[in-house]
Amino acid sequence: MKKIIFLITIIFLLGGCYDNIELNDLSIISAMGIDYINNNFYVTYEIYNDNKSENTQELLSYTISGMGNSISSAITDANYKTGKKAYFAHLKIIILSSSIIEKHFNDITDFLFRSTDIRDEFQLVVSDNYSPKEILERNSERHPVVGDLINTLLNLEKYNNGIATNETFKSIMSKLIGAKQDIILNSITVNDDRLSLGKYYIFNKYKWVNNISKTKTSIYNMLSQNISNTLLSKKYKGKNFAIGTKSVNFKLDIDKDKIIIKGSLEGIIKENNPGLDLNKIKTYKKINKDFSKLIEDEIIALIKHLQNSHSDILGFEDIYYKKYNQDNYNLWITNEVEVNVDLRINKQGYIFEVNNE
Repeated sequence: MKKIIFLITIIFLLGGCYDNIELNDLSIISAMGIDYINNNFYVTYEIYNDNKSENTQELLSYTISGMGNSISSAITDANYKTGKKAYFAHLKIIILSSSIIEKHFNDITDFLFRSTDIRDEFQLVVSDNYSPKEILERNSERHPVVGDLINTLLNLEKYNNGIATNETFKSIMSKLIGAKQDIILNSITVNDDRLSLGKYYIFNKYKWVNNISKTKTSIYNMLSQNISNTLLSKKYKGKNFAIGTKSVNFKLDIDKDKIIIKGSLEGIIKENNPGLDLNKIKTYKKINKDFSKLIEDEIIALIKHLQNSHSDILGFEDIYYKKYNQDNYNLWITNEVEVNVDLRINKQGYIFEVNNE
């Protein structure tokens, strides 16, 4: 409880007053869910619970939902039910249902983009197999604020595992409006009674066209220079061998009939379950060759998937336009793909890691 009170106090000390409205008259929104069911929009707020005593066992956030035949009327209904002024300045997460993604993504993003109450620094995610309301109601004593939990989860998955995109709504809209690069969205689901990342949604303009796996999302992040470290694994003699990258550099190019990708990576060995002889130079040469081929195959598989889905999340049209000063008009979809990856395992770096374990 002390943490929430301290957080809310700091928010207003740093942010100043809100049109001279007292703190007690505000509902501070940490996350929002938007759904579409039976021709009605449903909006769910997760609100910081700042009115409980220090000894209370009640949770530190709660939800309120509103509905209407438009997104505006649903928000108006939710605002009325709060009994206070909805305060969005510290909104971290907005969760969209699959029905919103399928039928009303253009309308919702346009509404959020034009809103004067909602800042554009939040992250936009999709609820996978659960409604946004069900996701936001999964708070607990350990994780009292779901919006904070999802925000932390996205950050950890990106920087530790390289499998979250972690883009703000502002960045997403710049791609949608610019129309030369498509977008990818994270999703949130429940596994073993815990929130976790689900599949990833890829788009053609405002239309959801397909999904990609965590492995393909990691490759996407590598190609987009969004991560510098990730974990790659391969089986030798039926046992897992893994390396961790510590430096990633890729260059994407496109000409009239070919997509060209060149990349260099440095890495260290993380797991050697097959017991490969790491005292021999030829072992490192084999590892370098095998993992370079592994990454090349994964890149080609990703791009073929994007071509078949007509989803340009890597921005090939934009690269082509900047290079030739003319539009590609989806020619990248039929282009051949040429990939060259140079992976170097640092033997001294590996020994250094072992000596410090």
